[in-house]
Amino acid sequence: MNKNSIIAGIIVGAIAPLLAYLVMTYTTLQQSYFAEKPIALYVLAAVVNLVIIRFAYRGQKEALAKGVVLITFLAMIAFVVLTKFKI
Repeated sequence: MNKNSIIAGIIVGAIAPLLAYLVMTYTTLQQSYFAEKPIALYVLAAVVNLVIIRFAYRGQKEALAKGVVLITFLAMIAFVVLTKFKI
């Protein structure tokens, strides 16, 4: 697989939100450290993806960055819709 492709960006960008979901669902880490901030791990996942986007654009990997942007946007939309989070 080409390292500078949208598919690679989607795969790389899906890692942080998927890890945040798994940690929120299957561990008590969120309740232990972020009890009063229920979306903290999801925000942290978005920040990780933003850092990846920054370095991908800086390294002339525009297609990779676009894939990460796409999956980050879709993950945040899914989060808002599925949790009925009030904006």
